[in-house]
Amino acid sequence: MSSAAHKASKTVTRSAIRKKRAMQRRIAVCLLAAMMGSGAVAYCLLPHGETAYAGERFDTSTALTSSQLTSGSASRDSQRDSLDGSSWDSGENIDADNLTLLHADNPVVRALINGRDLNATPAGFNPDHDSGDDGSGYPYGQCTWWAYKRRHELGLPVGSRMGDAKDWTDAAQRLGYWTDSTPRRGDIAVFRPDQRGASPVYGHVAIVENVNPDGSVTISESNVKGLGVVTTRTMDADTAHGLEYIHY
Repeated sequence: MSSAAHKASKTVTRSAIRKKRAMQRRIAVCLLAAMMGSGAVAYCLLPHGETAYAGERFDTSTALTSSQLTSGSASRDSQRDSLDGSSWDSGENIDADNLTLLHADNPVVRALINGRDLNATPAGFNPDHDSGDDGSGYPYGQCTWWAYKRRHELGLPVGSRMGDAKDWTDAAQRLGYWTDSTPRRGDIAVFRPDQRGASPVYGHVAIVENVNPDGSVTISESNVKGLGVVTTRTMDADTAHGLEYIHY
């Protein structure tokens, strides 16, 4: 090989090596950016001062069920339903409170408005309002996806296209849902943007799994530790009462 050809060969080889290394650097930068981006999304949903490892994995074996949700209402409903039959007591033993069973097409809602939430629903509330549910319209793994999925597991109504998490309370109110700042088991908890570390753009939603005796609230939520990863955490009473809740 001539001297000129040898030099040209070395130049081509070095150029190829430089291009390869540049490509590797670009790939590494892209991967790092993707990792940082996903981490930022997860972190923005966390309370300030907590790490990305806060919360425990959601345990389906001990999770709240629709039966547990309505267990305190069963006896009242059964007693009232029996009054729809032919028997009638014309004496003074009639309990006026048992004469009317409040109606709702959804059986879980019906049990709740006649039991746990009796006399708590707002005036004029229609439990048979439009739920807005026509099938999940939420991306897999997001907090909205989990809230929709979990409400179905509990037999409670939830809308399919209620927008970003921050918009859920307003969307629910337009549909006729009962909302306020008092947490109840099975509720959708709504975090406004930047509230309790929620995304400054999208907000956050979670499900109330339990309201504890001290007023603290245990919630389940997705996309805090990663897309589709469902975890639980407990918020103190002051934090819990600063959120908005969609009941049904």
